[in-house]
Amino acid sequence: MQAINIFKSGNHTSAAGQAIEFGEDQIRASVEAYDPAIHEAPIVIGHPKENGPAYGWVSSLSFNEDGINAEPIQLDPEFEEMVQAGRFKKRSASFYSPDSPNNPVPGVYYLRHVGFLGAQAPAVKGLKEVAF
Repeated sequence: MQAINIFKSGNHTSAAGQAIEFGEDQIRASVEAYDPAIHEAPIVIGHPKENGPAYGWVSSLSFNEDGINAEPIQLDPEFEEMVQAGRFKKRSASFYSPDSPNNPVPGVYYLRHVGFLGAQAPAVKGLKEVAF
């Protein structure tokens, strides 16, 4: 499966209106900290409070000039068809903040889930298109 571009460095404003600057060092630390044995991030629709249901999972993260890329596994075939049909063209990564009591790796932004969005605009603009 092809990796999904989910995040990049820069100044980003969350849906709650919180402005955060993400430097390359911070997002590299997020990639290095990711361990599905500790917390495997689900692939979801929108940003559900309980992170479910899962339509797939993130097996690993990598970093390149485009930012953070997620390797999807166990994708639901119907979900994959909806994404390819353009129903969920955009996506948004949700992270545990470094000081969150639920963060599995305190001290870094840790991937919570990857939310696929319908018509809602993502906080991070300009990510590469998804191609499963």
